[in-house]
Amino acid sequence: MTDPTRDEMLALLDEMAPQDSSKTPGFEYVQDNPDDTKILHLSAPSLVTLSNKIRGVVDTNNNKQIDEIPIKRNTKFRQAFLYQNVSDLALTTQKWLKTYQQSTIGPSTEKKSKLCFIITCQGTHYPSMGLKLYSYSSLFRQHFNTCAKIVKTEYDVDIKQFLEDRSESPDWMNFPRKFLPYLLAVQYGLFKQWEAWGIVPDYVLGLSFGEYGAAAMAGILTLEEAFKLIMTRVELMTKFIKEEAMCVGMMDRKTMEKMLEEAKKEVGEDIKLEIAGLNSPLQTCLVGSMKWASYFAEICTKNGIKSHLVPYHPYHSSLTEPILPEFLKTTSSVKYEKAKCKFISTVDCKLKGTLDSTYFLDHLKNAANFMGGIETALGEGITHFLEIGPHPIQLQMIRDILDNNDPTYKEKDYMFFTSLRRMLDDKVCLLDTLGRLYSIGHDVDWKEVEKVFPA
Repeated sequence: MTDPTRDEMLALLDEMAPQDSSKTPGFEYVQDNPDDTKILHLSAPSLVTLSNKIRGVVDTNNNKQIDEIPIKRNTKFRQAFLYQNVSDLALTTQKWLKTYQQSTIGPSTEKKSKLCFIITCQGTHYPSMGLKLYSYSSLFRQHFNTCAKIVKTEYDVDIKQFLEDRSESPDWMNFPRKFLPYLLAVQYGLFKQWEAWGIVPDYVLGLSFGEYGAAAMAGILTLEEAFKLIMTRVELMTKFIKEEAMCVGMMDRKTMEKMLEEAKKEVGEDIKLEIAGLNSPLQTCLVGSMKWASYFAEICTKNGIKSHLVPYHPYHSSLTEPILPEFLKTTSSVKYEKAKCKFISTVDCKLKGTLDSTYFLDHLKNAANFMGGIETALGEGITHFLEIGPHPIQLQMIRDILDNNDPTYKEKDYMFFTSLRRMLDDKVCLLDTLGRLYSIGHDVDWKEVEKVFPA
């Protein structure tokens, strides 16, 4: 087997994150021309009033600038539009009026839905991720630079240099000790940006590496402690645990376990593979020796089951046990605070008020149960999910879980939101998500938004 190329890995990222069909009206006019993108947000006490206000926005006899239209906060009906100029705004609003005025639209702010931040796992990184937002936002820049200073001072890794590296195949992408702190810095900067805009989570849930970011965002860990844990973890893994392989099989756990048993009988010996990730009913991960992972991938192909095989250190397996005593020294040196929002674990799939020194040991040696964590979230009545990271691959996992558990979920209030997306400008992606969040009832601090994206 040859290692997947950079282009193959990036193509896999895109495959795992299909475009969401739900967009802020006007998205099609701005997606390819981000520089002049603006957002118009309107609210009114009734749908009729909102419709009239929208009609008045592009009245050709009204020379008033769009951003001077008076807006009342906390009114029941809301709508946002993306645009570049009055012409495309006119087309968008006319389409909206034609499509929606005659349909039943409920008040946007009658009942606020529970929001869960989903923190991305490793493997979602790509060149210059977050660079555009870094140029747009002084707040994101401030928090990224804080992270960069910690990582450079304590671990001699220059993640700011990675941010500014515009080469097609940067060296840092191949080394976990380099791309993991960069990824956490982007995630934390995004979290603080959403917070400043008024979008705060009721719950946080991270997958694999993402649980460290989730713990920092919940206030359980300080930023310094989060970096301390991830850097110690990656240094121990890369120094003492041999890199082998991970096979992501497009199947549920029972199917994978059955195939593993059949494979063991066929070869007449123990196959050194362990299930390491329960992502969804359509995606299960195993780790172990490259020999046997490659063999299992071949079995998948023979059975018409799609799989992805990549070189990988065996996180979330018993193969990590040799480093646990040393890692315990670090986890024991950390002070775990009470969570400021609800933290959903993918270790035991329970809500956590705080963590302790053994939590990230269990997290390292046991399978990451994202599916179980999401089922806990659904049991809590969470219907809105915002992925915090450079590219959304976990939102599709949630859709697959919902489709398995409740085939009628598309008729309900479930909504999925993206922070950043590869191949889409940061500004367009963020304004699109802001528009959607606002239109369904989440309060947005537009003055803070204008500090980043002036009207």
